[in-house]
Formats: sequence, C-alpha cells, structure tokens
Amino acid sequence: MIALTLIGAFFRFYNLNWDKGFIFHPDEENIANSVSQIKLFSQLNPHFFAYGGFSIYLYKIFAVFISFLTGNNSWQYSLSKIILIGRYFSAFFSTLTIIFIYALSAKLFSRRVGLLAAFLSAFTVGFIQQAHFATTESLLIMLSVLLCFLSLRLLETSALKYYIYCAVILGISIAVKITGLSFAVFPFLAHFLSLRLGHKNILKRANYLLIFIVLTVIVSIFFSPFSILDWRDFIASLKYESSVATGLIKVFYTLQFKGTDIYLFQLKNFFWQMGIFSIVGIIGFIYLVYKAIIFRNKRYSLFLSFPLIYFLYVGSWYAKFIRYMVPVIPFLIITGVYILDLFYRRNKKVGLFLIILICTLTLFWAMAFFSIYQRPQTRIEASKWIYKNIKPGARILTEKWDYILPISLGNAVPAIYNNTAFDMYSLQDKQKDKMFAEQLSKTDYIVLSSRRVYKTLMRLTKDYPFASRYYNILFAGDLGFKEVSEFSSYPSLFGITINDDGSEETFQVFDHPKVIIFKNEKHFSQHKINKILNI
Repeated sequence: MIALTLIGAFFRFYNLNWDKGFIFHPDEENIANSVSQIKLFSQLNPHFFAYGGFSIYLYKIFAVFISFLTGNNSWQYSLSKIILIGRYFSAFFSTLTIIFIYALSAKLFSRRVGLLAAFLSAFTVGFIQQAHFATTESLLIMLSVLLCFLSLRLLETSALKYYIYCAVILGISIAVKITGLSFAVFPFLAHFLSLRLGHKNILKRANYLLIFIVLTVIVSIFFSPFSILDWRDFIASLKYESSVATGLIKVFYTLQFKGTDIYLFQLKNFFWQMGIFSIVGIIGFIYLVYKAIIFRNKRYSLFLSFPLIYFLYVGSWYAKFIRYMVPVIPFLIITGVYILDLFYRRNKKVGLFLIILICTLTLFWAMAFFSIYQRPQTRIEASKWIYKNIKPGARILTEKWDYILPISLGNAVPAIYNNTAFDMYSLQDKQKDKMFAEQLSKTDYIVLSSRRVYKTLMRLTKDYPFASRYYNILFAGDLGFKEVSEFSSYPSLFGITINDDGSEETFQVFDHPKVIIFKNEKHFSQHKINKILNI
C-alpha cells in the first residue's frame, strides 16, 4: 500500500503547472477569481456559488500561509498561483483516495480485493486528470468513499460516534459542492437498515438521527456560510446551474450534448476515464446489484445505493460532462475487482490471466495518458509557432467562445496581429453570413484552438447549416485555405497513439486540445467565397 500510494502520488503530482499559468480551464479561473476576492476576515463572501465555500476558503488560507512564509503576497491574488495551490490539494486528496478505496474494498470483501482495487485506482486516468485541475472533483471522490466506509461502520455498530463522523463528512461534502448532498443516501440508508424493533431502540436511534441532521447542517453552514447569508444569490446560482445541467437553459458549451443518448453517452465515456476496465466494472456492478437483491445483503445494498441512484439521476441530464460521473468511478473499480477476484477464486489460472491482463491494460492507458503532462501544452506551442512564422500585422481569424491564440509569451504579445474573434453560433442570417465572408476574404490565417466549436457545429447541420457548411468546406480545402500546422498531444506510449477525439470534449480541450492553423494561400474574393458558401 505504501508503494502504491507513492506511485499514485507521483502520477498525480507530476507537472501540476502543465499550462505554465495561462489558465485554460474556465472552472479553475472562476474558483481562483473567487479566492482572490476573499480577504480574511473582512470580506468572506465568495460571490460565486457554482461551488461551495469550503475549497475557496481552504485555498485562501493556504495562500495566506504561503504568502507569510515567502513574503510574497501575490500568492493571495495571482490567479495562476491560486490555481497551483488548488491543484496540489486535488493531487493530495486524490492520493488519499487510493488508501480509502483500499480500506473500503477490504472491509466489503478482502485485503486481496483491497490491494488490487488500490492498484487500479492508482492508475485510473479519470483520477489522474482530475488531480491536475484545481476543481472539487478529487475532494468529492475522496469524501464519497470515506462516507461510504463510515456508513458501513454505522450499519454494523449503530454507535453515536459514527453518526457524528458521518455528519461531519457529509457537511463538508455539501460545503464543497451542493452535489455532495447526494452522498446523504449512505448514512440515511445505514440508519434505516440497522434499525431493530423495540420502542427504546427506535427512540434512541431517532435522537441519534436528529443529532446527525443538525450537525450536518451546522458543519455545512460553518464551511460555506454565505450559502445562507447570501441566500438570494445562492438560489439564483443554483437555479441557473441546474437549468443548464437539465437543458432548460441552452448555452454554447452544452450544445455538444444535443441529440446524445441518456446513460449510454456516459457509459461510453467511462472508457476514457478507466480504459477497458470500465467494462469489467459495469459488469461487476450489475452482478453485485443482483446479489444484493437475491440475498438481501445490507452491506452490498448500502455500498451500491449512492452510485446507482446518482447514475440514474445525473445520467438523465441534458449536460453530460465527463466529470459528472467521476464520483461513480471508485465504486466501479471495486465492483470490477470483485468480479476479477470471483474468477480467481473459481479458477486461479483464468482469474490470474484476467487480473494480469486488466492491470497491464490499465497501466498502459495510464502511462499513455500521463505522457500528455510530459509534453508542452499545445496552445502554448501553437502560440510560439505563430510568433515565429506569422509576420506582425497579419489578419488572424479566431473563434469567440474558445481561447484566442496566440497568447502572450514574454515580449511577444497578440497585439502585433490584427486578430478578429467571430461568433460562429451567430451565423444564422444572410447579413451576418456576408459579413463573415467579407472577413474571410481579408483573413491571412485561421486559428482553431480546440475542437470545442467546430466539432459541435459540424454535427448540428440542421441547427447551424451555414456554420456547419463553412467548416466542412474549410477542412476540405475548398476555401483557398490550407492547413499549415497542427498541434496535438494525444495519449501515446511505445509508439502507439490513442486518438481521443471521440471523448466528451472536456476530457481533451483543457489540458491537451488539438490546435489547427490554416493559411490563406489563394485569397479568394468575397464574391467567390459567397458563391462557395452559397450565400
């Protein structure tokens, strides 16, 4: 376990400054902005409620501490430095998760299952990637596993101390993100499954439950007080975020999910987070549900309750970001290992073969994905190429709603170019289409800093016919533009490259997006472009 934890830590802590402080993850930027506005203890309102106050205050406290140690106050206000602090915490929590997964697996099944689950969790790509972001996913994963473990102890002992432990962990979870409220299924189910007949027992346990609820509320408010003190903004943010998630409000960054299948889309994306082991985990999960029902196993029922309910609820949302399913992964790892161990106990040769195969493939996928953090970030490399190969004063067309390249690199600044960012989602009428065609005729280079815009619009041909047609013609080379450079950083190992363009876009576009640069070699007139684009 010591070796597995240290190896897992290496994969998580390696190159946390992968973006060199340029901030390519919008959630990280929002969190860092909120942290920078906090002043201990005169101004504590984060004015940002997509996440709870716990992580924001945690990052701020450590920023103040580091500022005190170094004498450099920029740690409190520099967004890139705050994000670096957050990433170190993400890596730390993700490393602790390896230990908690071992403990939970060993408690449910055996130490052998625990060790194998720890090995696979150490090399789980979804965990490694989230550890490199200053968001709350790594912390929420750790808290869900820990709360499940404590709830199992509550189921076994019914002791007051486990009600208290569960209340503290659940309260922190809610203070981290409102999603943490879903973890409450663990302690509540443990309470009701462990009830025994008898007036005195029921009355005593009712008091314990009341203590649990009150303490949970106190802890969550203590660590995220402005969820109550700034109730109006908190509720407004909650309504907006939930409306975006469920599709009541359509925004550009959720358009990729239009027409996607509920549940199936998320099931397919487990592959990118877990590799081929995801299939084994899903099979194991289904089998354990069957056993829990047939044998009425309370421990299995408790263990399965949260991931099953969470997947059925969150998986039905319109927005299906890959990070939404990260809290389910620890449970898929454990159920997958359970199935492997079952094969091993029934036929050691077959079981050992499957275990070695799954471990080898998981390790391969982890090392292949890890390679992206060993290479320069693609947007930075693309910016270097632009400054080196494109003359100052050139007209560059980029996409609004994506990162504008080039970025500032030392003395090289974007202002030396005539840079125009066009809103591709707005191309819905002839007037705007003609303006865009005019812009194209004057453009020297087109820079696509990720697939975030063009891949979605190329798929939504009915909703965005003009933009879809434009991108198809551009990539076909019929607009007079030729691709002159591409910067990609696909997971690769031993000369084998794994193209992850088929993943949900946020799996790729933050830490290893594909950047494409086109040069206008034929300089078609606006009239000819109009004709080509059928305006």
